[in-house]
Amino acid sequence: MATLEKIVSWIDTALDVAAFSDVSNNGVQIDREGAEITKVAFAVDASVAAVEAAATAGAQLLVVHHGISWGGGITRVTGGVGRVVRAAMKANLALYAVHLPLDANHQYGNNYELARYLGLKSLAPAFVYHGETIGVTGVLPNGRKVGVCSGGAGEFAEAAKALGCDLYITGEASWGDVIAAENCGMKMICAGHYETETFGVKALAKAMKRALKVQTEFLPRPKAANLDLDLA
Repeated sequence: MATLEKIVSWIDTALDVAAFSDVSNNGVQIDREGAEITKVAFAVDASVAAVEAAATAGAQLLVVHHGISWGGGITRVTGGVGRVVRAAMKANLALYAVHLPLDANHQYGNNYELARYLGLKSLAPAFVYHGETIGVTGVLPNGRKVGVCSGGAGEFAEAAKALGCDLYITGEASWGDVIAAENCGMKMICAGHYETETFGVKALAKAMKRALKVQTEFLPRPKAANLDLDLA
């Protein structure tokens, strides 16, 4: 039988969570009544939709990359945060968040998984964020060097250039980062903040299923409905 304590201990060890200084308050952010866990849901974001989908799927725990508690922590359980908390408590669903440790991990991390998906070899850690090296560089079969840093990491385009990369791949970039990349001659692909951060979440779900013999399920973000804007 898997318990919340056992699962948390496994994640903390697998991702070396305690070794990271992070802007996220990593770990259990919402507790639940009862220790037994028969199914764990995984999502990129701690949204109301993800919480409700996890409950519908029969999970007792939702593991996410982007949680609801950052920096100094939650000061008020109102607005969107309040809705997430109420939805989780209504379903008796625990919430565990892990941010930079999941970006950086060499086995299950967003960046190493994305690099392997792209067929990169000779992987090496790169790109320092809040004192932590979270990204990676690698080499394509044609010999070209590529930098990878998921999420909103457009700021590292110039660092990728300095490392000799021919291409830099991230999720999204500010307009200032786009111009900075152009100015230094760094070709940059912004493949989507969400899209680039599904890789580690999925890998962690598969690894947990193997290691703890517990059911796991990745919950994709619901597709947005088409907006019919009639401004006449």
